[in-house]
Amino acid sequence: MKPSIFDFNTRTVVTISIVAALYGVVGLVGIPVGPNVQLRPSIIILSLFSVYFGPVVGFLGGFLGNMLTDLLAGWGIWWTWEMASGIFGLFCGLVYLFPGFNVRYGLYSKIHLAFLIVSAVGGFLAGYTFAGISDIIIMNEPPRKVFFQIIVIFITNSLVFIFLALPVIFGFIKANNRYSRLKVEE
Repeated sequence: MKPSIFDFNTRTVVTISIVAALYGVVGLVGIPVGPNVQLRPSIIILSLFSVYFGPVVGFLGGFLGNMLTDLLAGWGIWWTWEMASGIFGLFCGLVYLFPGFNVRYGLYSKIHLAFLIVSAVGGFLAGYTFAGISDIIIMNEPPRKVFFQIIVIFITNSLVFIFLALPVIFGFIKANNRYSRLKVEE
């Protein structure tokens, strides 16, 4: 049985700390693809932890991890973009709530995987739209630049998720299924 997403115990706090640290440090590695926009493989880490531990760990790990990246890189805190990573982690972790989905035991169905793709891509769209609109309103950023950033980061991170993170997640599910002796729901 999966722990509740609201079970805030020592293990949950440690898990959030680990994902934030990994996401934050690996977030320093990126390939520039637009103005203040980088293609970041750290999405794989946040995606995996979100589906494994749920939306609360995903949100807090993404939020705090992005904050760590920004601080370590010397960019200062851009709370709107920290929220964007948190929102993605939350949306990606929603699949954790489905009965019959459990990465630890390798349980999934095709519906779970389809929902994961839709919710992750929707999380990118919601998070980056929130960050972009907030930057325009609060920070007086030029709308054309921000909309270009949103489009580029949405497309690149969606591709990273679909072609890199999803196979890693699926690999964990399949490996855990092989050793759990539980039947996979098709």
